[in-house]
Amino acid sequence: MIFTSASRIAMLFMGAALSLSMNAQDPWLGLVAETEHTEGELAGMTTYRLYVYTQNADDFVVSCSGDDENPLYLTSTSEPAWFQHELATTALATDVNPAFFASFPEFAYDSWLTIGAEDNSASVDVIDLADPDYDAFAIFESGQNVAVETTVGNAWFVLPIPTNVEAIVGEDLRVLVAQFTTSGDISGQIQVQIFYNGNNQDEFREVLPILTACNDPEALNYEPLSFSDDGCEYSEVDRVLDLVTTHELEVFPSPATTTATIAFPAHLADRLAGAELRVTGLDGRVVGSWPIQSSVERIDVSGLAAGQYVLTVAGFDDAT
Repeated sequence: MIFTSASRIAMLFMGAALSLSMNAQDPWLGLVAETEHTEGELAGMTTYRLYVYTQNADDFVVSCSGDDENPLYLTSTSEPAWFQHELATTALATDVNPAFFASFPEFAYDSWLTIGAEDNSASVDVIDLADPDYDAFAIFESGQNVAVETTVGNAWFVLPIPTNVEAIVGEDLRVLVAQFTTSGDISGQIQVQIFYNGNNQDEFREVLPILTACNDPEALNYEPLSFSDDGCEYSEVDRVLDLVTTHELEVFPSPATTTATIAFPAHLADRLAGAELRVTGLDGRVVGSWPIQSSVERIDVSGLAAGQYVLTVAGFDDAT
């Protein structure tokens, strides 16, 4: 495999905290850019859709939630965080009436939360439960970032009954849980509850980070409709070690606690000029970057939380 600017080597930085990982069987949250707006009220914004991806067509997505033990964060770097159309009456997609889209086209890009439904034509009945002391739905509908950290918490859910067909994963192996229109960068996490194969005795319930769906077919979070290669997640460490061997690239120590050394093979030294090492977290955000000065680089990882990161070589000269 040719070492290019898109090549990725996963590195595991260990510390006192619990390590995060992702494997091919885990459900995950994937953010897919749907529309980039260039005109009118929405110029400069992008509309994204957030999906829960699973492995089984019969899986049933029950709820999205957050509380003090399993916080829910929906964050954009813009102000306001989310575009909310004036016709929207609640934060749920099931209250969006598509009959208004012809007269108010921007309404189709309203930001909302859901499980399966795109508008009120769906058969699924999405229910919201809000903490009176911190109503995440009202905050979201006002266009602000959401941080659910209260004991009572907030949730939107559907009942596991046959009429709620949009909550079933289906052949696409995904269920829609939100639409966001924003000019900022999105990050966050949601606790997701799933009944595997529709069986309420076989439950998945975990906090999942929002990942940017990746257009690399070799990535675990591959989404063919995505045009982004940010936030790609790859398989377990033994595959990563095989990549290192293939490229004659050394990363040590592994796991790392304070510093990590990356040694490039000597024959690549002349092609590293102007390249940059980037460390990306599971949420798709770049958490560190270093210019490559030589074929051996030492980076300080002491400030990073324990977990699995992706090391990207950006600007690599692969012309020869």
